[in-house]
Amino acid sequence: MPYTNRIKSLEESRRLVENQLFLLEKSGSADPKRLAELREASVKYNTELRQMIRAQWDHDHETVNLDDDR
Repeated sequence: MPYTNRIKSLEESRRLVENQLFLLEKSGSADPKRLAELREASVKYNTELRQMIRAQWDHDHETVNLDDDR
């Protein structure tokens, strides 16, 4: 599973960014520039995470066992 560690890292990074974003939005006095940066980082992590999950799925399913006698 070559992508597992990267997927876990991206999930953790995304969680941390979303928690920061939630806390800043909740406070009400957040810097709009900082909020935009965090939203952009969240989108970046989500995009890469989807790509890694797809790559892992492709890797796991790239071969078909034709000798299966089911």
